[in-house]
Amino acid sequence: MNRIYRLVFNRATGVMQVASELASTLSAPARAVVATRRRSPLGVAVLAALGLSAASVPSAFAVPYDFTSDEVVGDSRVYADGFFIGNTGAVAIDLVGSGNLTANGLVSLGTVAGANGTLRVIGPTAYLQMTGAALRVGEAGTGSLQLLDGGKATSNNTVTLGYGAGSTGNAIVRGADSSLTARQLLVGRQGTGTLDIDGGRVATTMAYSVVNNFGLSVGSDTAGSGAINVSNGGELLVTDNNLLVGQVGQGTLTINGGRVTADRGIYVGAGTQSGATQGGRGEITVSGGGQLVSQDLVLGTSNNATGTLTVSGAGSVVDATTVRVGQNGDGTLRVEDGGVVTADEVNAEKYDALGSGDFGQTGSIVVTGAGSAIRAARVDVTNHLLLEAGGAIESDRAAIKDSFGPAAGTALITGADTTWTNTGVMDISTNLDVLDGAVIRSDAVNISGGLNDASMAPVAVDEQTRVSGAGSAIEAANGLTVGAVLLKGPYGMLSVSNGGRVAGGSGILLGQSGYLVLGGGMATWSVADGGPQWLAAEEAGTLDGAAISMNGSAGGLVFNHTGDIALGNTIQTVSSGTSNAHLHGGALTQVAGTTTLNGDLSAFGGDVTVTGGTLVINSDMYAGAGYVGPSQALQQQINVQGGTLVLNGASGFQQDIDFGAGLGSEVRRSSLAEVSGSGVLAGNATLGSTYVFNGGTLSPGNAGVGTMTIDGDLFFNTSGAFPEQVANKAFFDVDVLGNGQADLLTVTGKANIGRGANILNSGDTGVRVTALDPATSYQDGQTYTILTAAGGVVGTFDDVISRSAFLDTSLSYTANDVRLNIAVKDTGPVDPPVDPPVDPPVDPPVDPITPPVDPVTPPPPPRVFVTVAATGNQLATAAALDTLQQSGDALALYNRLLMLDADSARLAFDDLSGEIHASSRALLLEDRFLRDGIGQRLRSGMPASEGGPSAWIGGSGASSRRDGDGTAARTRDHREGLMAGADWSIGERWTVGVAGGPESLRQQVDARNATTEVDAVHGGLYGGFRGDALYVNGGASYADYTLDTRRTVGAGTAWGQSLSSRRDAHAISGFVEGGWDFQVDDALTLTPYVALAYTRLSTEGGVESGGNAALAIASSKDEVWTTTAGVRAAWDISGGQQDGARLEAGLAWQNAAGELRADSRHQFVAGSSPFTVVGLPLARNVGIAELGVSVNTSSRSRLSLAAQGRAGEGQREVGAQLNWNVAF
Repeated sequence: MNRIYRLVFNRATGVMQVASELASTLSAPARAVVATRRRSPLGVAVLAALGLSAASVPSAFAVPYDFTSDEVVGDSRVYADGFFIGNTGAVAIDLVGSGNLTANGLVSLGTVAGANGTLRVIGPTAYLQMTGAALRVGEAGTGSLQLLDGGKATSNNTVTLGYGAGSTGNAIVRGADSSLTARQLLVGRQGTGTLDIDGGRVATTMAYSVVNNFGLSVGSDTAGSGAINVSNGGELLVTDNNLLVGQVGQGTLTINGGRVTADRGIYVGAGTQSGATQGGRGEITVSGGGQLVSQDLVLGTSNNATGTLTVSGAGSVVDATTVRVGQNGDGTLRVEDGGVVTADEVNAEKYDALGSGDFGQTGSIVVTGAGSAIRAARVDVTNHLLLEAGGAIESDRAAIKDSFGPAAGTALITGADTTWTNTGVMDISTNLDVLDGAVIRSDAVNISGGLNDASMAPVAVDEQTRVSGAGSAIEAANGLTVGAVLLKGPYGMLSVSNGGRVAGGSGILLGQSGYLVLGGGMATWSVADGGPQWLAAEEAGTLDGAAISMNGSAGGLVFNHTGDIALGNTIQTVSSGTSNAHLHGGALTQVAGTTTLNGDLSAFGGDVTVTGGTLVINSDMYAGAGYVGPSQALQQQINVQGGTLVLNGASGFQQDIDFGAGLGSEVRRSSLAEVSGSGVLAGNATLGSTYVFNGGTLSPGNAGVGTMTIDGDLFFNTSGAFPEQVANKAFFDVDVLGNGQADLLTVTGKANIGRGANILNSGDTGVRVTALDPATSYQDGQTYTILTAAGGVVGTFDDVISRSAFLDTSLSYTANDVRLNIAVKDTGPVDPPVDPPVDPPVDPPVDPITPPVDPVTPPPPPRVFVTVAATGNQLATAAALDTLQQSGDALALYNRLLMLDADSARLAFDDLSGEIHASSRALLLEDRFLRDGIGQRLRSGMPASEGGPSAWIGGSGASSRRDGDGTAARTRDHREGLMAGADWSIGERWTVGVAGGPESLRQQVDARNATTEVDAVHGGLYGGFRGDALYVNGGASYADYTLDTRRTVGAGTAWGQSLSSRRDAHAISGFVEGGWDFQVDDALTLTPYVALAYTRLSTEGGVESGGNAALAIASSKDEVWTTTAGVRAAWDISGGQQDGARLEAGLAWQNAAGELRADSRHQFVAGSSPFTVVGLPLARNVGIAELGVSVNTSSRSRLSLAAQGRAGEGQREVGAQLNWNVAF
């Protein structure tokens, strides 16, 4: 019959059941059984009619058990359809003892939003088993799974922490035997998930397949955020599958003393969800001795994803087969504070695996701190590398290069004890700085750069390798190569500066466009010029002695440094073929500094370019080894555009060139020189045809006479293709010797000079005489051959130039020679110096047999130097210089001065005059050291008790300035000293005493580069009378002086020298002062006074040492009187107190008479007439201002301090005196 059935939810069993409508509603409720359900045949038939199988009932109709209140479970339970904890409200379930739960269906903790479900599995026998459906910890609300003290949980399905949007799921696995095993684990799906493994163990079991390609995901959805913490020996194992950290959301993995193993790979910043502009963000930190182990480790896997790995602290290790940093996204690997990464390969090379064309991502590797290291068989770095502070990289093969993209990479290796050790080949093709003591050691190193583009269309960028700083180095045991490499860069650039070092081991090869720079490196690569522009000069680094070989048509060795360097390396062009063209290659470029090449350059066939500084080559170049005639080899081009090239050797070789049948043959040298601008070509050299254009200079020899041979033709500012090429005057600089030798220019062909050569465009030419022979007199004239040309001289120089104000120069010509004529200008005799009259000598008796013969009087020397003197001291000095002997040291000084122009000569006369010897006497004549100290003592206001002694000490110092007067230069004086004295009172009004002490004085004459330092000792007697209003003080003193004088003459010139002398002097002085006190009121006293002083100074003679400009200084005596009139005011400011404080002030006028302007009589030790120069005069009239204070320091002692200023007639002085006296 027909029956009606309905679906009924059985709350006792927690499942849906099929029931007959005829069933009685009063029947007893079913008993709760958490076991497999038994269904009637009719129920099965109904399910079949609904299209459901019996097996599907648990999911289709069953309802999981709902824990609605807190509970402690100690028994075993099975929930066939799963269970909920935290479906409503907050519920916590604890499994303890032997308690265990088995669920065949879904398990949910924190099922709905706002709910909170916690399941704690506590103890080694407590157990949670999920045999079917998934476990969701924080499905929509907040869930927590805690496996404690050995508690365990297993799942044959997926365990998710933070399942739905807004959810929070947390799992804790704590304790050595606590464990969680799941087929798959998601931490932070759409919500926030956290997994803390604190000494426990977590493992996933799902094997890898195309559709199941990860076992654990952290941050698996764009909205998800997940974090895993593994600590205290905890372990995380992803079996036979991948670990994703930041799959498409935010994920972090922190390993602090734990271990994480992923059998296949770890992907950090793993993916990008379709249509999303931001990919996964993953971060792993390994610290505290933690370990991370995997096959593949990828940071920044997908476009727009970011992945970061930090390995920190000693014992923290990452061990992987391959580490990729920034595969298609942005990746960062940071190893710090002793952390270590080991791998077969560490690769930060960028590539677009997804074919998106997006190459904008970055891969960054940072290794910092002592003990921090990356150890890998192969290390490839792009975009960014920082190796610093004692960090290390160890590899067998290495590359530092650019990514496929428009931006240049940057790599920095810096700091003492920072090393990269590579046992094989290292390729460098990006910006690399090795700084401040860092070292790269490799078997071989290849350097290129300048190319960045995925499409292989060259995009030139500025890239170079720079080694700078003391201790910094690149060491390549089996060779260093710099130059262009196909698909890596159109050039190579290596600069070594500021104490950096490059060791090429078996050799350095500069290939096509390969540059090795000593000093400042490349500023930019000029695409238009096809070459580099240089930075400002820096201190050069060093090269080892490895041979430097070149084989490119561009590039070479560049010198752009400060200071002087010298290299002994062999420099050569290496052949890569059999034709003569392969003998030529490479270049030497001098930009700044002075560079000396002492090695073998005979096989160097490259060009030489000098734009600044000085390049000295002490070797033959391009000697022609391997030349195969009769074809012509390429010429070595020597181009001096600025600075100086000193070539001491031959450039090029002679070739016997056959021009073909009937055309004959010719011997030509395989070099060509061009000198222009401010460039100078010097040395003892042989080179091919030479062009001197537009301001260029030829100067045979170097700091002396030399010979330069032009094996070809000479073109001196002629044969210019354009007028601009010869617009400025070209010069031939000549040094000469008195034995008839001079700088000589020998031309095997024709010498074409200036406009007279009449070849194309021509300009002005001149000969400059730059140095004379110091041992030969030119007073009678000399003639020198300075140019000889086998093919004849065509044209003439426009003039001959000497900067000297004292020489006449001219040129004369023959068919093959140019001659230089030099003579001192004839300006008439020198007036003899005026000496005091002397008694005529008594003629000896005349021999009656032999009549007397008048002595032969030599003609007076010509007036030369006096013609440009402008002051009295200059004139006196110049007159003596005109009388210098024409031999030895005197002639050497004479000839040095002959080369000076008028202004330089006047400066030289001032230096040579020795005026400081006169000015320093004025310093001593004005010395008031003991006089001022005694005067202050007698005015201190505290006489000794009748018949009793007093003792006193004092110190003084003063600085003064005397302005120059056009003849003598400004002086700056300083004195300081200590004195002591004792005196006795005689009756109530008389005082007598003695005093003495040492003093130091210093005088500087900056304009003359001269200084005198004086040590003095003073001693004297004094006495004083004081009545009711009248006082009279006086004394006498003696001073002993030792003067040490140092002066520099010709500073910065070829004849510059430092001279010194020591002399003694002594002075006797006397003084007297009297005044009358007017008591204005109880506190104020006015005292008009007058004073008279006398000084007699005796200075001994002396002789300077240190050079041929040294002087003999005559002894001298000087006397000076001074008269002073003034008034002093004294205020008693003690207010009746026992300190007796008193304030004093005074104004005075002083007049001086006597020998106010000291002079000094000199003679050049090398041999000259004597001459007299004057120093600065003492001021005749000066004003004096005084201010002082005195106070009793006890009932029997007093302290006084006085300051004094003096000014007048260009003199300024400020000084102070401090006295302390005590009565006994």
